[in-house]
Amino acid sequence: MMSGEQRADFYQGWIIEVASEAGGFRSTCYSMSRKRLHCKQTYSQDSQAIHAAKQLINQYSACSQLSLAFRGFYEEGKLNLEEWRSLNRSLFGE
Repeated sequence: MMSGEQRADFYQGWIIEVASEAGGFRSTCYSMSRKRLHCKQTYSQDSQAIHAAKQLINQYSACSQLSLAFRGFYEEGKLNLEEWRSLNRSLFGE
């Protein structure tokens, strides 16, 4: 691909866009609910950028499932509000 060109792929309901830049390839992932994830690293091949995007989607999905479990624990009184907030921050870096 030439600089400025884009390639797209699909993975687990997400659209992965790979953009060609002067330094290599960078990917951005979009969910159907308009969530956007960015791969910050630049890769020398577009296939590497797609692989990294798939790993990022897997990580985000796992963190989202853990967050739902933590919410359930909070609602059941097994976690207090500060514990729940702290756990969510540790998952998503917020």
